[in-house]
Amino acid sequence: MIDESKIRERAYALWEKDACPDGADCFYWYLAQDQLESALQLSRRECAHVTNEEKVSLVNGAAATG
Repeated sequence: MIDESKIRERAYALWEKDACPDGADCFYWYLAQDQLESALQLSRRECAHVTNEEKVSLVNGAAATG
């Protein structure tokens, strides 16, 4: 599930990009939701092959630098 604030931000950006048309709030909300969910699914597929050891290494590396 995508965070509602992320959907709102994406929908607003899409709406602005299209010159702020009136009466299209639902269209942009669902478009943003669809785009974000598609991106999340793609990300999960790309990460599915990563082993647990690699995940731990990535997390430890991020913790050391962040």
